[in-house]
Amino acid sequence: MLKFVTFAVKLQLNVHDLNNEACTGNVTDIRVIDFLNENGEKVEAPAVSGRMLKHWHYELLRNLGIQKDLSFCDACKIGEPVRPAILKDGKLSHEEAVKKEPGEIVKSSKIVERCAICDIHGFLAAVRETSERRSSRVMFSWLLPTLDSVSVTKQVIHSRVKSGIDFEDEKLTSQMPFNKSYASGIYGFVSAFDVDRVGLIELNLGKNISETKKEDKNSNPEDKKNDDDERQKRIKLAIEAYRHLISGKMGASLSHAIPHVDPIEILVVYSEKGPLPFPVSPIYSDYIKKTMGLVPQDSKCLFWSKDQKEVEGIEKVNSINDLFGRLLDKVR
Repeated sequence: MLKFVTFAVKLQLNVHDLNNEACTGNVTDIRVIDFLNENGEKVEAPAVSGRMLKHWHYELLRNLGIQKDLSFCDACKIGEPVRPAILKDGKLSHEEAVKKEPGEIVKSSKIVERCAICDIHGFLAAVRETSERRSSRVMFSWLLPTLDSVSVTKQVIHSRVKSGIDFEDEKLTSQMPFNKSYASGIYGFVSAFDVDRVGLIELNLGKNISETKKEDKNSNPEDKKNDDDERQKRIKLAIEAYRHLISGKMGASLSHAIPHVDPIEILVVYSEKGPLPFPVSPIYSDYIKKTMGLVPQDSKCLFWSKDQKEVEGIEKVNSINDLFGRLLDKVR
């Protein structure tokens, strides 16, 4: 059974506007960040924050989960970021969702049982006397340009034009030019998914919901099976969400600026025994060699590259689909 998996992804993005940072007047600027190259010299370039990548993994998991009938709280069902929440009197209530019943020590088990996103992406509940926190099972780096590549940006003028039909609001101008920045480059990011902790309630002595019910003699055997099935479905869809993320569904402006994506390399390390260290980022030229020197010997490695290059000691897969198929086969 899969317990932990990491991703190191390198891809080319042309003309993207995935993460905006500032808006002044009619000018919207792309997010840039300072970092160091391999010589320790300062570099400034467009980037996408880890929060943005994590948000889009959450959004992809939500959309995939709706199709596959995953369980969600009322907040996550509609993409409301303040989670968990339940619908009460026609309004979402965060307080009602986290309020403990008489004699209840921890609310986390019921929240996790009822919502796949609260389980995998975590939550923070601090309402009145209630204070509960669940750490995310998925973790993301920033998306940064590789250190051996050139990143370019260009500011482009767009225009909103009013039709010839009269509007009541006389302040509406016939034409409103505005400027947006777009970037292109070769980028890398890393991510980790702590599969073994999906469904895990730490205060239940490290047991997940299904295992806790198995020890409860009064619980229904059918409920235990349903919990196992739900947990497997959550894990598989969380992995499947990475496939969509790699396709470019990872940021802002997708309605009018889907990035021209070309995946270059994907290194996956997984373990069926326990946690793994994070991989070395693919922004570095020798990330594969350093990652292989970092991970435990009992871990498994899969590698795909668009030029089908082979790396000693790593199993090569022929397609991205094969890579995800291998991972999903380990979920059982």
